[in-house]
Amino acid sequence: MPRISIKSKDYKLKDLKGWIVMQMKLNGLKQEDVAQALGITQGPLSMRLKIKDSKDGKVSADPFSYGDMLTLCELFKVSDEEKQRLLTL
Repeated sequence: MPRISIKSKDYKLKDLKGWIVMQMKLNGLKQEDVAQALGITQGPLSMRLKIKDSKDGKVSADPFSYGDMLTLCELFKVSDEEKQRLLTL
């Protein structure tokens, strides 16, 4: 199904969560490792990475702060260009 502009925020949030999961796999990290870097436990990180809310099927709200994103960029050792793209979503 094609993406429509009215849901662009939902698409960006799905893409961000997918990017985080992909980076975890590429770097050989578990949710526990990423959660520790963010200063939380694995359970809340799992809830943050969940794409859809089970109650209404909508995309959950953006759970990652600017500081969280900086920490993730540092943890995953992303390039400056990628960091700029992620921080301006």
